[in-house]
Amino acid sequence: MKVCWNITSRCNKNCKYCFKFNKKDLSLEENKKILENLAERKVTRIAWTGGEPYLYEDLKELLKLSKQHNILNFVNTNGTLLNDDNLKENIEYVDRLIISLDFIDDELNEEFGIGKDYFKHISYLLGKIKEVKPEIEIRINTVVFKNNMHLLEDLYNELLKYNIDYWKLIRFFPIRGKAIEENDLGVSDEEFIEIRKNFQDRKQNFEIVING
Repeated sequence: MKVCWNITSRCNKNCKYCFKFNKKDLSLEENKKILENLAERKVTRIAWTGGEPYLYEDLKELLKLSKQHNILNFVNTNGTLLNDDNLKENIEYVDRLIISLDFIDDELNEEFGIGKDYFKHISYLLGKIKEVKPEIEIRINTVVFKNNMHLLEDLYNELLKYNIDYWKLIRFFPIRGKAIEENDLGVSDEEFIEIRKNFQDRKQNFEIVING
């Protein structure tokens, strides 16, 4: 059984197409109790998300406790808080690292609130992660919306350069909270069908998963 756990709503980015929500972070002790309850209910996988989960200062302790219960840890991150100095400790108890990547053009990353030099950082990170922990799985999550749907081929060709395990394409839906300019971002059914046809049968070293 898998649980998706929004450990924090805080984020260090301001992506225009993100689904905003706000809640107060629980204390470490409160989250430990939740984790114990999940273990008692035979949860086998936890997807740690947010917000940006690495902003929760006690995340590593929760990940360690989760592993002590033989639970797999999947961490969904924008990757910007990971660097050479902390990468090893931050992925020590992580089984799958899920990184958001919607543009390889850093001018567009800056325009859409993802941040200056975001792809430059992620590119470097993708080259380092399996050097630090060879057995970890890496998945790239891409939100598909009006402004990047015609750039997916370039992103795909770039991802071929890296040792990743999955690329997940997720159709944009304003289903939670409110995304800025949400009415201008949606992809039509016909457009997404074409995207699915284009990518679903590709043969490469990583698996492509398409949601939407």
